[in-house]
Amino acid sequence: MPSLNVTNATTNSVVVTQAGTYEINYYVNLSAAVATTVTMAVRANGTNIPSTVISRALSVGTNSIYSGSTIVTLTAGTTLDMAVSALLAVGLNLGSGVNASLSVKKLN
Repeated sequence: MPSLNVTNATTNSVVVTQAGTYEINYYVNLSAAVATTVTMAVRANGTNIPSTVISRALSVGTNSIYSGSTIVTLTAGTTLDMAVSALLAVGLNLGSGVNASLSVKKLN
């Protein structure tokens, strides 16, 4: 996907260089090695964006897709990334093929 007005601060993040309203689309396909509740969220400067938080109780080895879209207002310099957490210490396995994606599109 073409990049415009964003930078990559770290390997797994995107920094928005212009303030504005953005559409964020996200997708993760994963499974857990232990049955537990797994939460996925897109974060802005390390804080979960509430409309992106998805929690699911996963069975061992069963793939689950976490995906969605939201529109948010961001300030210049906002760092976006995706984070996964679980109630228990657990190994997570990414699904085959496209297993994670994050796209950010400026609307105005």
